Amino acid sequence: MKTRPYWFDSSKAPRFRPLARSLSVDALVVGGGVTGIVTAYLLQKAGVNVALLERERIASRDSGHTTAHLTHVTDQRFHQMVEDFGRDHARATWDAGAAAIDEIERIVRDEKIDCEFSRIPGYLHAPRSGGTTDERPDLKKDAKLANELGFNAAYLDRVPFMNTPGVRFADQAKFHPLQFLYALAKQIHGNGVQIFENSAVTKFDAKKKRAKSHGHWINYDRVVLATNNPLLGESGLISGTLFQTKLSLYSSYVVGAVIPRGSIPIASFWDTNDPYQYLRIDRRGDSDYAIFGGEDHKTGQARNTETCYRKVEKALLEFAPAAMIDHRWSGQVVEAADGLPYIGPNEDDQFIATAYCGNGYTFGVTAAIMARDWITGVKNPWRDLFSPDRKAIRGGTWDYLRENKDYPYYLIQDRFRAPEGKSLSAVKRGEGKILKLGRKKVAVYRDDRGTVKKMSPVCTHMGCLVRWNQAESTWDCPCHGSRFGPKGNVLAGPAETPLSPL
Repeated sequence: MKTRPYWFDSSKAPRFRPLARSLSVDALVVGGGVTGIVTAYLLQKAGVNVALLERERIASRDSGHTTAHLTHVTDQRFHQMVEDFGRDHARATWDAGAAAIDEIERIVRDEKIDCEFSRIPGYLHAPRSGGTTDERPDLKKDAKLANELGFNAAYLDRVPFMNTPGVRFADQAKFHPLQFLYALAKQIHGNGVQIFENSAVTKFDAKKKRAKSHGHWINYDRVVLATNNPLLGESGLISGTLFQTKLSLYSSYVVGAVIPRGSIPIASFWDTNDPYQYLRIDRRGDSDYAIFGGEDHKTGQARNTETCYRKVEKALLEFAPAAMIDHRWSGQVVEAADGLPYIGPNEDDQFIATAYCGNGYTFGVTAAIMARDWITGVKNPWRDLFSPDRKAIRGGTWDYLRENKDYPYYLIQDRFRAPEGKSLSAVKRGEGKILKLGRKKVAVYRDDRGTVKKMSPVCTHMGCLVRWNQAESTWDCPCHGSRFGPKGNVLAGPAETPLSPL
């Protein structure tokens, strides 16, 4: 049995040289995992000059030891989050995860990355064994609240395959995490981004805004610490040590196994136990591949970790007796006491991101979006919610939608607004509508002769979804006012390029 993550055996890592000279850049990113690489990519797109330093190989630690569930559903149950933080704060947290999945999907599409990305359902379900309480009332409450706040959820008396009560969350996703990160790193390196491996940062000079690696200084305007468990960086010893007391580190155990094709639905599953078990299924030619994990405990507090692996293997074989286990590995999860990540500046010129609480890839990309906004001077809607120096969050009068309705990336109302049909026949002559064709929303216009034009509904300025203006026969962007003709040509900025034809 192989004792390293399955992802490493099914992808080929690029190589980058260690730092060998001094540099001056706009932004220094420390850490070559999902947060660091996606931050560098987004900053490159924004015209920012970046150096990324990784102390080992890129994505070799936490980002490579993941199970890569892409879900906006947090470890903290939604009904509990609403009770603790209020409806707006709970909604904002899930919105952040949903926006991150959308961003991953956009990057995969725009950069043509072959990483097996696909949308799948996610199932939260009562445990098959070991449960002691009736989960149905709370599961129904989770589904009801999720739907009320704009998420596609449904209570089920029996979740597929698991045959226990649960909630089906639509539009979750999965992908091969290293194929995604490796492709992205190769693409950005040398084009406004310089990546250096085996280049640990050994010293920070906060006054001169520089960091040292291999005896060479890198001067920067802003620094992003994308190391999951953050370095001190520019922080003083006392403040940095106090911040560390807010974090709890857990180890989680994972096995990978070949299973008969079609024996378990292609989906993600996780139960309501504490610690919970989690499962994802991928198609692999003539067979399927199961990645299953659990037995979480505080790092360093298990007397015999071999026992943890045996329990995980036994649990998998109980519901998949034909499974042939060929990989096992462990990962680390950083938790915050309130269940929300810490993402944002903790010094004038320093940005940190940690405590992703089991949603490493979704909150990792959320952090990259927020880091990009911080460096480019854009107000981000999750800035106060995830702030590293936040006080206790409680429900109140904060109007999340009103406060952030003009945020460039903020697609909540448009993303969750129901499409106006699922068939081209819904569009009359001289009319435009947003339809859902297959899995995608599409802007469709039918001219007076009956000819149909299909376009992406995504505004080419900053990514909001356009809306059909019936009176003017135009596609209008609600975020910044860009306007497009019925066939997608630009009528008024700030957009400069037409809607993408499909």
